[in-house]
Amino acid sequence: MPVKPSAGNGNGGQEYQGGNTLLTYIIGGIIAWGLIGWGLDYLLNTRWLFIVGAVLGAGGGYYLARKHNLTRSARRRHGDGRGNNN
Repeated sequence: MPVKPSAGNGNGGQEYQGGNTLLTYIIGGIIAWGLIGWGLDYLLNTRWLFIVGAVLGAGGGYYLARKHNLTRSARRRHGDGRGNNN
């Protein structure tokens, strides 16, 4: 069920929620892929795979956020208010 903004609040609540979700995707990707890189560093006796995993995780989190349309402005996601949904 979509969240309805309260009167006078505009669309700020939904934009705030989208920003939190974007941040969660990026931090989650860094943590998950950083741990995978750390495990591979331990198994392969290297020291650089942790950094590679963290960078790939940040990129992957941003990619997922783009796929879920979290990085677009509200005007582009929901139209410009005049019936145009470009």
